Amino acid sequence: MLNRILQWNCRGLKANYEETLLLLKDYEPAALCLQETHLKDTDNISIRNYTAFHTFSANNERAAGGVSIFINNNAPHSHIPLNTNLQAVAVSITLHRVITLCSIYIPPSSRLSPKDLDDLVPQLPSPFILLGDFNGHNILWGSKDINDKGRIIESFIDNHGLCLYNTKTPTYLHPATGTYTSLDLSICFPTLLLDYDWKVHDDLCGSDHFPVLLNNIGPDLDEPVSRWKLNKANWAQFQTLSTTRLLEDTVRKADDPIESFASILINIAEETVPKTATKSKKAKKPWFTEDCKTAIKQRKGALRQFNNRPTHDNLNNYRIFRAKARRTIKESKKKSWKQYVSKLNSRTSIKKVWDMVRKIQGKGKSSSLGHLNVNNEKVTSKKDISNTLADVFSKNSSSENYSQKFKNIKQQKEKRNLKFSSDNSETYNQSFSLSELKDALSKAHDSSPGPDDIHYQFLK
Repeated sequence: MLNRILQWNCRGLKANYEETLLLLKDYEPAALCLQETHLKDTDNISIRNYTAFHTFSANNERAAGGVSIFINNNAPHSHIPLNTNLQAVAVSITLHRVITLCSIYIPPSSRLSPKDLDDLVPQLPSPFILLGDFNGHNILWGSKDINDKGRIIESFIDNHGLCLYNTKTPTYLHPATGTYTSLDLSICFPTLLLDYDWKVHDDLCGSDHFPVLLNNIGPDLDEPVSRWKLNKANWAQFQTLSTTRLLEDTVRKADDPIESFASILINIAEETVPKTATKSKKAKKPWFTEDCKTAIKQRKGALRQFNNRPTHDNLNNYRIFRAKARRTIKESKKKSWKQYVSKLNSRTSIKKVWDMVRKIQGKGKSSSLGHLNVNNEKVTSKKDISNTLADVFSKNSSSENYSQKFKNIKQQKEKRNLKFSSDNSETYNQSFSLSELKDALSKAHDSSPGPDDIHYQFLK
C-alpha cells in the first residue's frame, strides 16, 4: 500500500466516477492524478479517504478539461500553488521519499508554449514527476509521427535533463478511427527513474485513455503491523505451555534471562493467540454485483477482440459493451441504494443513516495528514520532524511556562540542602517483590505492547 501512483485521463470524473472507485479499490494508490475531469469550481465531488486538489478549465460555463490529484489520507502531503497558464495542479507527498507530483493536461486544440513548460519546472520542488495527457505525438514515446507539441515536449525533456517512463505502449484509443497512439506521458526527475515500474492498464475503464500505473519497485512503505487477537486466544493452552516451558532454571541459566523469558513467552503466544492479517482487506462495495463483474469482463473481452482483429464491426461491438458496462454499474448502484432505503424504518438510528450518506458522498472519517509547517517552511524528513517536535515539547516543559508563584516556591525549595547519605531502607530501594508485580499488573490497562510485542494479558 502507498507504493503506487495512478494517472488517467478519465474523460469526465462524474461520468466515470464508479470506474474510478473500482480502480482505487483494486490498486489503493497513494495518489491518483486525473486529466479531463470536466469539473466546474461549483462541483462538490469527493472520494472517501482521499483529499482532492483541483484546477478547473478557464471556461467555467461548460465542463471541459481540468485536472485533479487525489491523495490518500495516510500519506503526508501539502499543496503546491502554481503560477502557470497550463492546466496543472501540484502536490508534495511523502512516499519512499518526499516527491512532487504534477497532474497536467494540454488540450489538443491549444497551442503549447515552450516557455510555459520551462516556467513550470522552477515551481516544482525536486525530485518531481509530471503526469498527464500532453496531446503530443513523437516516435520517442510510441507515436507513428511527430507534431509540434511532440517536438516541444522532446526539447523540454532534453533541456532540463528529465527522463521518460513510457515504454511506447499505446495509452489512447481513438474512438472514431480505432487507432492507437501514446498521448499520456510520465516524465520524471532522473533520480526517480529507477524507483518506479511503468505499466498501462488492460482496460479503458469507460474512457478512451488507458489508466497508467506507476508501481514502486522497492519494499512496501507502510507494512501494516500485525496485532494480537486477544479475544480469540486459547488461554487454557497458553497457561499450560507457560507452566511447562517457562521454567525458572532455564531462564536463569540463559546468558540474557530477560531476552530468554521474552523469547519463550512470544513463542507460546504465537501458538495460542492468533494475529490480524498483515495485508489490509479491501473494502467491498455493496453495489458491485456479479452483473457488474460480467459486464466489465465482456467489455475487456470486446477490447481484446478488437485488438486481435481491428475491424469497424469489432470497434462498434466494443462500444456497445462499454455502454452496457457503464449502464449496468449505474443501475446496480441505484438498485443498491433503493434496497438500503427500503430497510430504513423508525427504529433505524440517525447515526447509521448519516454514516451511509457520508459514504455515498465519499466523505470518510479519516482526516488527511499534512506536512509539518514551521515558520512557513515544510519539515518532511523524519529526523527534522523528530527534532522539531522535541524542540516544541522542550519549550512547553521548560521553566519559561511556570507561573511566578510556582517559580518562587521552586526557588525556595531548591535552597534546602539535600541529604545524600542513606541506609537504603527506603521502599523504593527494597527488592522487587511478586506482590508488587501483581499489583502493577492489576492496575495496568490493555495498552499496545512495546517493541518486544509482549502484551499485559500475557503477563497476567
